[in-house]
Amino acid sequence: MNTEISEQDRPLFILAAFRGYRLQRTPDGYYALFKRNGAAVEEVARGLTFKDVANRCGVSGKTTLRQAVERDGFTWPETWEAFLALVKSV
Repeated sequence: MNTEISEQDRPLFILAAFRGYRLQRTPDGYYALFKRNGAAVEEVARGLTFKDVANRCGVSGKTTLRQAVERDGFTWPETWEAFLALVKSV
């Protein structure tokens, strides 16, 4: 299974990063969330679906991932470089 970040996954990775999480695709096709704790990175949850991750990051109902990010005062990264900088920051 490919664990690279796909174009379809990118919005979920953005949402998670703005919530302070590192998101990873697992070989079984699900997601795992990690949180930085000082110098360590600790697993928060594993075996999550797209919707599970979105819900943990404040998305509910008809709110889009982008709307959830912008609702909290963040600016959605418009370029691939801005996306990479955001993901590397957590």
